[in-house]
Amino acid sequence: MYTEFHGERAKWKDLTDEELMFKVQDGETACFDLLVDRYKNRLFNYLFRLTQSHDVAEEVAQEAFVKAFIHAGKYKTIARFSTWLYTIATNLVRNRMRSKSRAPQIFSLWGKGKSGESDEEKPIDVLDPGRSPDDILNDSELSEVINQAIEKIPDRYRSCFVLREINQLSYEEIAAISGLKLGTVRSRINRARNYFRQIVEPILEKGIDF
Repeated sequence: MYTEFHGERAKWKDLTDEELMFKVQDGETACFDLLVDRYKNRLFNYLFRLTQSHDVAEEVAQEAFVKAFIHAGKYKTIARFSTWLYTIATNLVRNRMRSKSRAPQIFSLWGKGKSGESDEEKPIDVLDPGRSPDDILNDSELSEVINQAIEKIPDRYRSCFVLREINQLSYEEIAAISGLKLGTVRSRINRARNYFRQIVEPILEKGIDF
């Protein structure tokens, strides 16, 4: 039985997210496990940066996957599976915020692009490109600077900011997830970058060695 199950998973592993969802809709519920495997880390990281709580992020991620599975029959390919999943998760966080009247906090590393590059297209280039994101996040000094910058970003801009700069979703996907117009998404991300930049740049100019 174990061998048979894993043999089926191996057969499905090359399917796209959307094809896996069609399989789930056809009754192949084990296909949803592959989707969970693909997105559990990314979704948790997104939710953690949004809530700054491991427990809350884990709870919301689990709830999002459960809702996605229960409502799998409603999924249509007008949206990518990832967009649909992030929409569910974002709405769950938003509902928690409303019920508790508490704004989320997120953690990010991005800002403006290099000289001559659009602010909308490039992250701030302040770190050694040879270092991995995990190495960067383990740097306590940098983390402190980043947290100080993020605290200054108004709540309304944070979700779009982290979806773009951390999860690297397109503006169109963020608009679908947030329910905002595309122009509003761009505006909020740029405003968040400006707030972030105002705090981080003076510190970088002092030549702190990260």
